[in-house]
Amino acid sequence: MVTQLYASLATGFFLLLTVRIFGIRGNPLFKFISYGNENEEVIHRAVRGHGNFIEYAPLFFILLYLAEEAGTHNHILHSLAIMFMIGRLMHGILFSFMLRKSIVLRGGGIFLTLLALGLVGLVNFVQYIAIYF
Repeated sequence: MVTQLYASLATGFFLLLTVRIFGIRGNPLFKFISYGNENEEVIHRAVRGHGNFIEYAPLFFILLYLAEEAGTHNHILHSLAIMFMIGRLMHGILFSFMLRKSIVLRGGGIFLTLLALGLVGLVNFVQYIAIYF
């Protein structure tokens, strides 16, 4: 299952973002992943990187699973999932691990995320119309 592979990879990245927040907030077990000046901006950026990931991932993976169950070709599923994962990695790395702002990572990340989300939604819609109309 394609969805299973990418949902598992996404879970690993989600856990990394979670551990990063633990490190920033001073948990001694995760201090190794903390760096820089732990001021409010750093904490806020890491929390937003984590939160932003969890805001988009569930809907994408539900739609990817539905497309997979409807018989979408694996190469389309892989393409959509890779696009989504690259977008989320770009955005998550920017907010959770970088102290500087980057329009390339931010803009590219959200563009790839929304493109993948829109396309997987469109694939599901087209398949629904083809099956039931």
